[in-house]
This record gives sequence, structure tokens and C-alpha cells, in this order.
Amino acid sequence: IKEEEKVAVGKSAPYFRLRNAEDKDISRSNFKDQYLLIQFWASWDTVSRANNAMFRRIYKKEQKNKNFALLGVSLDLDKKKWQETIKADTLKWEQACDFSGWSGEIIKQFAIQTLPTNILLSPTGRIEGKNLDEKAIENKLKEIAEKEKEKSLTTNH
Repeated sequence: IKEEEKVAVGKSAPYFRLRNAEDKDISRSNFKDQYLLIQFWASWDTVSRANNAMFRRIYKKEQKNKNFALLGVSLDLDKKKWQETIKADTLKWEQACDFSGWSGEIIKQFAIQTLPTNILLSPTGRIEGKNLDEKAIENKLKEIAEKEKEKSLTTNH
């Protein structure tokens, strides 16, 4: 419960660093000034795989949105299987994995208990939402777009 409270909506997200599918280090600071939707999944989890379709739709709609990014964090243990699934499911957004399964550092940091799980972070690293469905994500993105429009209107006058 203590771990859960640390990552409740409204709290600051923990700092993380992972290796991405291109074997480069990525961390929360790679997504600074962006809303970041972290998708926790695994190639062996059928619900995660089914959920990938929703994330594909979101990515397709939002890939040009500079205020929003998507990050897939896998609990896979097998690198080859993970890479094959990324390809098979056409996951074109940033993907990362530490191949530690449930004992991975980021899994502990975010107190992930079930798959799939998603967490939305604000540009300042605050947790904005958890386990959002497609409609909730779309609403959040509309909200973000409105805020950005207002910001550009006030800075242009």
C-alpha cells in the first residue's frame, strides 16, 4: 500500500532509466515538456496484446502531437520474443524493457500489480491518470490541446 501511495494520481512520478528497442538509454527526461503515456505490457500477456490495438490507434492519431508521447514498457524476459512482438503488433512508438519481468526496477517504482497498466504523466512528471481507457485518453488529449491553444494565444498577444 505504501508503494501504491507513492505513485497515486497527483504525485510526482519516479525517475526511471531503461534501454529501448534500439539498445539506447531512455529516461523520463527524454519526454520533458510532453505528456507521457506509459503502457506496461508483455508479449506473453494476451490482454496486453489485445490492448496494443488501442495504443496503435492513439499513436496513429497523435504521432505528430509534439506535446504527447507514448512509451511501451515490457515485462518480457526474452529479448527475441519481445522484439518479434514489437514487429508483429507494429508498435511504432518508443519501446523499452529491462528483461527483469515483475522484478524490474520501473515495475517496483510504479507499483505495477497487473497487466496491462497505463499511467499518464504531465510534462512536469506528475501522475495525471492511471489505467485510462481509450475515451479517457482521447479526452485528456483534447484537454491538453485546449491548454496549448490557450497558451499560444496568451503568448502571441
